[in-house]
Amino acid sequence: MKSVKSILTVFCLLICSFYFVVFIANAQAEPQWPENIGGMWDEWEKTAEKGVEGPLIGWHYYWRDGFHIDSAEKNLKIRFNGRALLDGGYIGADNELKRAFPDLEGGNIQFRDLRVTMFGTLYDWMEFKFAMDFAIVRDIKDVWIRFTKIPYIGPITLGHMKEPFSLERLTSLGNLTFMERALPTEAFAPGRNVGINHQVTLLNQQMTWALGVFLNTGSFSEVGDSLDRISEANGWDLTTRVTGLPYYEESGKELLHVGLSYTHQFRGIEDTGAELRARPESRLTDHRLVDTLEFVTQGMDIINTELAIVFGPLSLQGEYFHLFADSDEADNPRFWGFYLYGSYFITGEHRNYDKSNGVFSRIKPNRDFHFFEGGWGALELALRFSYIDLNGGTIRGGREHDLTAGLNWYLNEKTRFMFNYIRAKAKDRETPPPIEDGTADILQVRFQIIF
Repeated sequence: MKSVKSILTVFCLLICSFYFVVFIANAQAEPQWPENIGGMWDEWEKTAEKGVEGPLIGWHYYWRDGFHIDSAEKNLKIRFNGRALLDGGYIGADNELKRAFPDLEGGNIQFRDLRVTMFGTLYDWMEFKFAMDFAIVRDIKDVWIRFTKIPYIGPITLGHMKEPFSLERLTSLGNLTFMERALPTEAFAPGRNVGINHQVTLLNQQMTWALGVFLNTGSFSEVGDSLDRISEANGWDLTTRVTGLPYYEESGKELLHVGLSYTHQFRGIEDTGAELRARPESRLTDHRLVDTLEFVTQGMDIINTELAIVFGPLSLQGEYFHLFADSDEADNPRFWGFYLYGSYFITGEHRNYDKSNGVFSRIKPNRDFHFFEGGWGALELALRFSYIDLNGGTIRGGREHDLTAGLNWYLNEKTRFMFNYIRAKAKDRETPPPIEDGTADILQVRFQIIF
């Protein structure tokens, strides 16, 4: 009965979201504003459409892929954006996993991401960004300043940001092919830390190169909290990434992407702990089927290789990760993992590539969804296999492989539905709770809107 209620709840969520999107799509096609809303609103509407001076004297404000505020001389430009990702689904587990995690099985609905972003430019030599996620807990994602025109050096970014490592990690959550990143990406790829990063493009944007130094601070809930995180940092990372486009034709409709990332994580402080773990490619649960638990390490080296191919509507992508831990206590363990997936657009689109950052960007359907005009958006089929091995040295964190099937329906560039089915299989885990051989089946859906 519990599973039936969960499935019905997810179904109702989808129906409500569908009618909401139909309403938005038709409203965007022919906006109908109230006639007697007042002179202030009329003035603001004209200002928003034309970008001319309005009630804020000397300032221009308008809506174009976000809400913009520009100074009169356009020396200062600020843009506000937001996005909401609403997930729902159900996890089924066999007896082995029920024994290890009694509350793993069941349904759940939650906001995966509820983010507000501010991005700005000052003259033509500075950029800045602030992004905060309000889903579940308040979490600052990005707080940085970038100096774009330093002579002989190029752009330098200072603040809290992603380390330059892994194609899938650097691709925005809202642009991923699947709802969640693959097992080894979550376990091995460093996330956001406080540091300094230098990134440039070379050979007419056929290559990117990045090098950064970061304190191991992790995320924080408010800007003031960063001071505590910095003072409590248990080490620092030296991280670099280089990517190339040996083949790039028809504005990215056909391409070959290769990449290499490396990070050395210095953990020289006595009794510094590290923990490697991964969810089963779902945020419907906080349980990790593979987990090393915390072990003492003096440092770690992580190597990552990337490969992606786009040939029209067909694309392939994969990455390999290998981690070397310097830990006498755990007999210097080595861990590794990889993923490989393919996707195909039934409606003929192709994945878009951002040459300046060496990652994939947002999909734009050939025809946006419109209920009354016959536009049905873009449809994408995807299949992924991922594997991770956290058994190394004296640590037995377990092995896991996941097979994920996905269907993406892009109603327009900013709105989509995602459907994922995951078959997760974990085994050979001796760290508590031990798992000999367990299987989970996960069905999850997402409604995503970016504005």
